[in-house]
Amino acid sequence: MPELVQRVEQALPEFSDAVVDYGMQSYPNLRHIRLFDAAVVLGSLSRAAEAVHISQPAASQAISKLEALFGGLLLNRQGAGVFPTERGAILARRARRSLELLREASVSLARQSRIGKGLAADLLEVHATIAQLRALAAFADAGSFLAAARLLGQAEPSVQRAARQLERVGAVPLFDGAYRSLRLTPSGAMLASRAHLILRELDSAREEVREYEGLFDGRVVIGTLPLVRTRIIPAAVAKLCSLRPQASVEILDGDYDSLAGALLTGKIDLLVGALRRQTVEKGLVQETLFSDGVSIIARADHPLLAKRRITHRDLADYPWVLPREGTPTRAIFNALAEQFPAEWRSKGTIVTGSLVAIRGILLQTDRLTILSRQQIEYDERAGLLSVVSFALPHSERPIGMTRRSNWEPTALQRDFIEALREASCI
Repeated sequence: MPELVQRVEQALPEFSDAVVDYGMQSYPNLRHIRLFDAAVVLGSLSRAAEAVHISQPAASQAISKLEALFGGLLLNRQGAGVFPTERGAILARRARRSLELLREASVSLARQSRIGKGLAADLLEVHATIAQLRALAAFADAGSFLAAARLLGQAEPSVQRAARQLERVGAVPLFDGAYRSLRLTPSGAMLASRAHLILRELDSAREEVREYEGLFDGRVVIGTLPLVRTRIIPAAVAKLCSLRPQASVEILDGDYDSLAGALLTGKIDLLVGALRRQTVEKGLVQETLFSDGVSIIARADHPLLAKRRITHRDLADYPWVLPREGTPTRAIFNALAEQFPAEWRSKGTIVTGSLVAIRGILLQTDRLTILSRQQIEYDERAGLLSVVSFALPHSERPIGMTRRSNWEPTALQRDFIEALREASCI
């Protein structure tokens, strides 16, 4: 076993004090983060240096590099001991969360390692680097090493080498398939997910330090579902930007499954829209902001709007624009369509989740759809779209936010949550 350990360690890159800069974002050396965490826990820089197996001078240099990266003093010296400054306490909290994520991944890989549980866990924690985690995360995002290299602004051989080094560290296959069909194994996908979360924690550390300095120029990444894109999200973002004009906000549209996956891996901070009544995915929690129903929508001069009493047969006389299967709104339509005569299916349907496409189709045809009235608020005011007078039973749905159960938002992200709650009450 010692010979195997030696062979694995010889395949690993030499320890470097350099700060890693990938994709326009500088990240600290992970070994420096381990050193800093140990110094805070042990209350001693010399004991921390022993714990991570570096010399006292190297430890002092590493802390100096972290202080340069995070803009100020992180540790106060008192006699032979050290304790974190206010700035250091911010980094210490995020550093601890990052290392815990890495250790969780270590334990998971250790169960599958060919060289033993304790060894695999130790190797990943001690020898994994930011460059390796970044390479794996980029591959997961881009789907190939070539695309990952473009994403990172690096040479493809460098990115591939870093990811393969991480594979050797964990002693578990992270990739499967040939060059053009290369894909992540389940272990690779798990570790890539942890890599994304670790990188986001380190991003948050930098942002929280900036907030400590009075600069709220961090970012909030929001995943949105259809019902909140017209009014709720714009109102919340406008409120946040008036309060924090230096903030960056990214709004991503998508279906629930893809956005929930992005939320679990830290690619987005918050998912806003219709909540799932069934059990949400493990690791996610929901908060209801309000309840909202849906209505049948048509263009403002649609023939159906002239009728006093509308029946199921009347609705079946017109073709429809429908949401995708598996969505709550489609389930409401499917229940409605059970009352239609069978021949309605011969009219053909259009399926889309794009409100822009739905709006354009409705304005140019006699088609009907089901939407929340909030989604057509501006079109209704402008006299372009209107609500068909036909009640849809059991159409009320909880609307709210979904987040990671272990998420710790920055102050800027908390400001957005408050703005979102305010917008939901209007």
